[in-house]
Amino acid sequence: MISKPLFCAITLALSTLTNGAPALYPRASNTTTGFSQMQNGLDAQKLNAQFATLTANSTCTDGDQACVAGSFSQCIGSTWALQACSSGLSCFALPLVTKAGTSLACDTLSDAQARFVAAGVSGG
Repeated sequence: MISKPLFCAITLALSTLTNGAPALYPRASNTTTGFSQMQNGLDAQKLNAQFATLTANSTCTDGDQACVAGSFSQCIGSTWALQACSSGLSCFALPLVTKAGTSLACDTLSDAQARFVAAGVSGG
């Protein structure tokens, strides 16, 4: 069982990572009054494809955030700092549901795939 202080620390750390995709891989912006869940899905797919090419030794720019080898990752000192997801979960770029954009989250593969289907795209 995880202690409350540790849970709070992990939650706080992960919440900072889920606030946006890395600058290296820009998020979709809402330039009109509406947005497209399908476009969010496509943008998240593109990010996941780019993340799949990254390793812990890949070059990065300080402040970038990504999913590297299934872990939340932030570039600190030009090096990826990986934060493993809980057991059974992996890091994915996922389409936002209520506004334009994407987010990074630890999720099960099946739930991540369902989110892409709900956005109107196949695969993730």
